[in-house]
Amino acid sequence: MDGKARCRNERGKCSVHARPEYWSPAPTPTAIILKVNVNERWERRLLAAGITIQTRTYDRALQLEERRVASASALGRNAYSVRELSGRDSHHTPESADTGCPVFGKAGLSEMKVSVKDLVDEFFAAGFVLTGAHLLRREHKPPVRLVLEFSRPSSKPELVRFPWSTVHELLATTFDQIDVWANETAADGKTVHTVNCGRRADGAAPKLRLRYAGGMWEVQEVAVS
Repeated sequence: MDGKARCRNERGKCSVHARPEYWSPAPTPTAIILKVNVNERWERRLLAAGITIQTRTYDRALQLEERRVASASALGRNAYSVRELSGRDSHHTPESADTGCPVFGKAGLSEMKVSVKDLVDEFFAAGFVLTGAHLLRREHKPPVRLVLEFSRPSSKPELVRFPWSTVHELLATTFDQIDVWANETAADGKTVHTVNCGRRADGAAPKLRLRYAGGMWEVQEVAVS
């Protein structure tokens, strides 16, 4: 069942949402962007598997920042209220500007040992298909990221030849920092939710798993066998 995403920490626990009227529930996504930080070893493996790499210049990042600030302003939001003003981006970078609703508050899923290995299957079950994939190298902010775009419905062609075995192996790790952003519907009718898988905890047993939950997003305890 599809629903609307909003901050799970909103009720008196998230300073970002002190004014809930500015942070209404976000619509069900028509596209999901899954971003995963990779080290040099994984970068080489993904390149060898045929995934291309794109470089984002600092000037391009500034252009994206301006767009995010304008979009946030139109919604009555502060684009820097989550990462920069909370101290999560101590050195200002364009990536500190955000537009959407942080579903798990300004701290995200931090130090919680979270698994995302089942997310892709959940996306497919919900009718999404893979429509884009690349590695992103930012001149001003490492590390490299794997960026996967899932769309429903879409005029973009589905990527039918894709190194899923390698990517599934990459996703079968544990993360100590995950942020989910639910964005408003854009002028073109597209609604994007973004899942940022940042700090890795390779080798650690997961305690939680992230679930799509019909576009509402939630975490669920991992049963101990």
